[in-house]
Amino acid sequence: MADGPTRFEATIQPGAQQVSLARVAEFDLDRIPDQDGEVRVLLTADDAERLLEQGFEVRLLRAQPVRPLDPALISDDATVDAWLDAQTAGIERDEES
Repeated sequence: MADGPTRFEATIQPGAQQVSLARVAEFDLDRIPDQDGEVRVLLTADDAERLLEQGFEVRLLRAQPVRPLDPALISDDATVDAWLDAQTAGIERDEES
């Protein structure tokens, strides 16, 4: 295990009480895109405990050490603006908005 803090990648299921998965948003967890449409999150052990107390089923998939974000993954405003312009090229829009 890592020496520093750890978060867990997990999926959340309704559990035996069939708790609505929409309630997961109340926990303000970091969501991860999931190709199977499941609710996949990064959480702490305390987060998992709170979810279990509310009736959710939590399936831990892997431990992830908490560390600073790789600076190479951070885009500056100009790069993001250029990407957005490329993605929206050809879409008519009102120039006043």
